Amino acid sequence: MTIIAGTNFQFLRDQLFNGIHDPENDALFFALYTTLADIDVRTADLQSALSNEVIGTGYVAGGFALTTNVIYTPGGANRPVMDIDDIVVTPATWGNVNPEEGALGGVIYNTTAGAQASKIMWVINFGTPIVVDNGTLRFSFPDPTNPALAMVRSVG
Repeated sequence: MTIIAGTNFQFLRDQLFNGIHDPENDALFFALYTTLADIDVRTADLQSALSNEVIGTGYVAGGFALTTNVIYTPGGANRPVMDIDDIVVTPATWGNVNPEEGALGGVIYNTTAGAQASKIMWVINFGTPIVVDNGTLRFSFPDPTNPALAMVRSVG
């Protein structure tokens, strides 16, 4: 199976401009998926339609609630950047018995009721499955003050 990562920027941009997503006020979550998941950023729309979510200690179906802040720097005059707090899970255990159940990737999606409910905003592929055996797992999101590290960038 495959996880094709990134963001369908046109789709996300249109949803942001049309007010479907409000990253400052909406409830965003980060759900993890195993190597058996088949997720394509070009066609995936709703998190609720995906299968093969991670199961294990420290992980709850639906994923982790994200704490976000939207800041307006340094990419230019009032260019918004989203800052996501790191996620730390202790203890965490998944994929240690069957490596196919390791987390190969995840999706950031919106859980706020309305038109945005369950809509996927980003798909992330870790490159190699994450297997955890009663340890601490930290997901660190890119530094928002460095535009070169951004998950999504716009030019102009």
